[in-house]
Amino acid sequence: MLIGREASVVFVIVLLCAAMLFTDAREAFYSQRNLLNVSRQVSLLAIIAIGETLVIITSGIDLSVGSLIAFTGMTVALLVTRLGAVLEPWAAVSLAAALTMAMSLGIGAVHAAMVHLLRLPPFVVTLASLLILRSQALVMNDQLPITLEKWPALLFLANGNLFEGSSVAIPVPVVIMAVVAVTAGLCLGRTRMGRYIYSVGSNETATRLSGVNVFGVKLFAYGASALVGGMAGILWASYGGQGDPLAGQSYELDAVAASVVGGANLNGGQGTVQGTLLGAALLMLIFSAINLTLSKPDLWRGSVVGGILLLAVLVTALQQRRRGVQA
Repeated sequence: MLIGREASVVFVIVLLCAAMLFTDAREAFYSQRNLLNVSRQVSLLAIIAIGETLVIITSGIDLSVGSLIAFTGMTVALLVTRLGAVLEPWAAVSLAAALTMAMSLGIGAVHAAMVHLLRLPPFVVTLASLLILRSQALVMNDQLPITLEKWPALLFLANGNLFEGSSVAIPVPVVIMAVVAVTAGLCLGRTRMGRYIYSVGSNETATRLSGVNVFGVKLFAYGASALVGGMAGILWASYGGQGDPLAGQSYELDAVAASVVGGANLNGGQGTVQGTLLGAALLMLIFSAINLTLSKPDLWRGSVVGGILLLAVLVTALQQRRRGVQA
């Protein structure tokens, strides 16, 4: 059934790309510049959506990732600025990124502990984190962005290309997304932890009674979500050339939408990495299309995400009812 969902998403992507051939924006849409830009945006969304998918499969949700992008982007910008005064540029960038990722992992661990040990609803825990992280991002530099123009190595992470100047230039974020996707895909499909993640989402009580450390599974899922969220925050700061306290707004909803469109079930137990990648690609292609064809595209973004999310949830519900009737 999930394979059918993924095939449907591929069909819609092909249909959208074909429809753009018959619009006045076709040259802009299919230009190399736009395609490279879209690939970077797909990569940024896909990275956080993959982490979101891991959490959703466990029957949880992580609403903090949008604010985490802003918080970690500001953090890495602040750290690299301070560390750059005493370290070589490459060392300052490396240490700032490592510390930011470690902090992100710690945030994910706190989420898992509050959800499992304190039995708090994931929605409430991560919603509170969303508010706290956004507030701290604003406080960090008195609501002002922190420029990264003096750190070309950091800017290269999101704006650089492999094989620069050739016809097969590959944006660095695409490579990073591929590494994250392959790692997560192998984890879900080939490891014991992956089986446990699906098992917890399908029936947590039965999984616990079978001897599985459910807290460890949730710690892995929420930790991974926050870790890739921190990675996305670093890339987002690199992409915009600054740590921006307003970055990542509504991206938590985009990440959930990409996961659900790709076949993840908000009730847990279902979801794939490849489906999430397709969901992220579909959303960003739609955003690119409306940016090029509508006069006020930002006003339509919420409608698009909300409509797609509702449609995906409706399709999932109808599939479940059909399977129930057939059973």
